[in-house]
Amino acid sequence: MKQVKTLERLDKILANSGFGSRKDVRHLIRSKVVSVNGQIVTDFDAHINVNEDQIAVNSVPLSIKENIYIMMNKAAGYVCSTRGGMHPTVYDLLGEECQKKYLGGDVNTIGRLDLDTEGLLIFTSDGDLNHRLTSPKWNIPKTYFVRLAERVSEKERSYYVSELAKGMHIPAEDKAEAADCLPAECSWGTVSEDGSCNEAYLTVYEGKFHEVKRLFAALGNTVTYLKRVSINKLKLDESLAPGEYKELTDEEIKLLDVQEDVQE
Repeated sequence: MKQVKTLERLDKILANSGFGSRKDVRHLIRSKVVSVNGQIVTDFDAHINVNEDQIAVNSVPLSIKENIYIMMNKAAGYVCSTRGGMHPTVYDLLGEECQKKYLGGDVNTIGRLDLDTEGLLIFTSDGDLNHRLTSPKWNIPKTYFVRLAERVSEKERSYYVSELAKGMHIPAEDKAEAADCLPAECSWGTVSEDGSCNEAYLTVYEGKFHEVKRLFAALGNTVTYLKRVSINKLKLDESLAPGEYKELTDEEIKLLDVQEDVQE
């Protein structure tokens, strides 16, 4: 994983590592209990290489984490905002370690999922990654498992696939304007004995408001269940129960990050 930032002020590092406010950590530094690479440092403005230098407080080595990357299997009934109002938020499910401020910034979700939508949700303090994955210019693929109210015959399924692949127009909804959507890819789940099916996988390349639901509505059907299963090349870890989360490995971050695709 490419590390963009390397030099940070010592007082900022300690403050973001749980040693109190900037005022608190400056007092700590002046107390001669902070060392860098084995040497006591009293200059709170000292710039530290977070990837190479070793900081210790009271002789206890400090593990510096510039950013955090979290995968959650979002549960239905939670909103993707810091203030939930009538509903609990996905941040209520995170432990304190995952919600503190990191050197890269505050922890935010990469995009959002609706209140009733489940599945893959990414949190990170890495603003650069967040921008890359939400910028329209990259057209990041996102795949959803969909369950429909009406079962679809073989002929209708072919029609759905064809229309979605062309790019469809979706009417206005609530505060969202009508829009022309980019082509999307649709495949189908288990087909019953009568040849009908009501489960599909849809891959979209943008993030319009309620896009998946509006696409199927435009085709004359209603989404009754929606779960995101992948973003770019990263798939949801199905061992995570709804509401559970884990930190991403370096390999998983590479699967998520569009920059890795460009470098290949």
